[in-house]
Amino acid sequence: MTEPACALGCWPRLMRAEQAAAYAGERSVEAFRRAIPTLYPEPVRVSGKGDRWLREDLDLAIDRLSGRTSSLKDASDVL
Repeated sequence: MTEPACALGCWPRLMRAEQAAAYAGERSVEAFRRAIPTLYPEPVRVSGKGDRWLREDLDLAIDRLSGRTSSLKDASDVL
């Protein structure tokens, strides 16, 4: 089943492989899975649901790929 294109900001926090591949801009789920764990993170295994990827983990991986790593990790780094 083909999913409609998603506008910026409507991505779920926990994504199936198809969604994660689209979010990362990969041509296919197979290409996305081949890039694990070198480019993209390992999935979270959800009992009864299968593999899922956290949007935040994908964002971190994409930031590393683009060289946009931040020294700021969380609010405690500011305090």
